[in-house]
Amino acid sequence: MSQDYDKIFKENIEEIILPLAKKVLNIDPEGLEEIPDDLQHTIERKPDFLKKVIHKNSKKDYILHIEFQVVDEQEMVYRMLEYYALLLRDYEIELKQYVFYIGKGKSKMPTQINHKKLQFSFEVINMQEIDYRDFVNSSKTEEVILAILADFGKDKTQTVIKTILERIITVTEPNLKREKTVRQLEILSKLRQLQEQIIKALNTMALTYDIKNDIRYKEGKLEGKLEGKEETLFLSTKNMLLNGFSYEQIKKALNVTEDYIKKVSASLKK
Repeated sequence: MSQDYDKIFKENIEEIILPLAKKVLNIDPEGLEEIPDDLQHTIERKPDFLKKVIHKNSKKDYILHIEFQVVDEQEMVYRMLEYYALLLRDYEIELKQYVFYIGKGKSKMPTQINHKKLQFSFEVINMQEIDYRDFVNSSKTEEVILAILADFGKDKTQTVIKTILERIITVTEPNLKREKTVRQLEILSKLRQLQEQIIKALNTMALTYDIKNDIRYKEGKLEGKLEGKEETLFLSTKNMLLNGFSYEQIKKALNVTEDYIKKVSASLKK
């Protein structure tokens, strides 16, 4: 199961890493430089994210290493030390290492080694302690969906989910990009036991994707069959109107005209 989450972060890493660095780590790099991410010596390791942060003054350069972790792994500190040793051997410059813990709650993994002749540490960032609003207003869907893993504060779960989905509608067209985003959101929602609520919201908001790959389809939980594009479009428009969406949001989500929405709206008043 953790492979599903790993895949999402590997696919989205280039889009989310700069926002995370700026908003969470207070790092605003002047530039990033590729370095090989297969560390092959006696041990083979492939970091989630590895780049050299470059400055006009090269003496300030360092390597930024980030891992995303679902499991609160007690021996993670040794893995990070292995990365550190291999990178230091190859590049001989400063390293900054962070683990973003995306599991539930607060990580309890050790982050330090304090031996007589070895002092080592890295930093853990708990995603569930970051305000979801830091992500949800982004123009990048890869960042928007991180909001489902963040801290909802005093906001109701249903409100946050609706906000996330509304943002996805706003920044995407009804195409494969949106379908992929919705799939990824539903997968990530499992980490917070929110999949059922996501599914319920998706049904209401008509944010659909390839139904044959949908968990609801496979488990036989879809009610009825699609009875033609026109009826589906009508019902989707109706549901969004009943749930308080604006004409502009509905037009963008369903690719319909304002006249069509008005006709559906009029039918609700009969």
